[in-house]
Amino acid sequence: MEPKEEKELVEACLRDERVAQKKLYDSFAPMLMGVCCRYANSKEEGEDILIEGFTKIFDHLKEFHFESSLATWMRKIMLNTAISFFRMHHKHHNQLSLDDAFEQDWKQEQSSPADKMMEQDLLRLVQRMPETYRVVFNLFVVEGLSHKEIGTTLGIQESTSRSQLVRAKNWLKERISQ
Repeated sequence: MEPKEEKELVEACLRDERVAQKKLYDSFAPMLMGVCCRYANSKEEGEDILIEGFTKIFDHLKEFHFESSLATWMRKIMLNTAISFFRMHHKHHNQLSLDDAFEQDWKQEQSSPADKMMEQDLLRLVQRMPETYRVVFNLFVVEGLSHKEIGTTLGIQESTSRSQLVRAKNWLKERISQ
């Protein structure tokens, strides 16, 4: 989407034009759903994160000042929403700390061989990864955060982030080699 078109779309959304709001959603939802699914346990959970994220996007759209692309700004909101969702629904729900979670006996389904694996297969494999591994893996590999930034974001030690990443990579290697 061209910057001029983005600006017109944002301005129309701010005027509460439903057609523009639907266009914004339809234009960006598929890309943002990918962000959500990387942090969710299921497609349904990803959809919950997407809806919550779009609610925040529309609530804060007036704060978007075109200092970056609209997609970048929306992606950041969606990422923060996904991390908040994880913290609220998983960490406390399972009564596990990130430091202790890897001690659990995680039993996951096998994946297809790496040479046959498509992008969606890899996404599904990452979604089956234990939650704490998946969040650290995504923040480091996909989002490009440092271990220090991950530690601050998740409220864990930098060393915990490193060890979770190593475990996540080993977990993936085992499943891919099967």
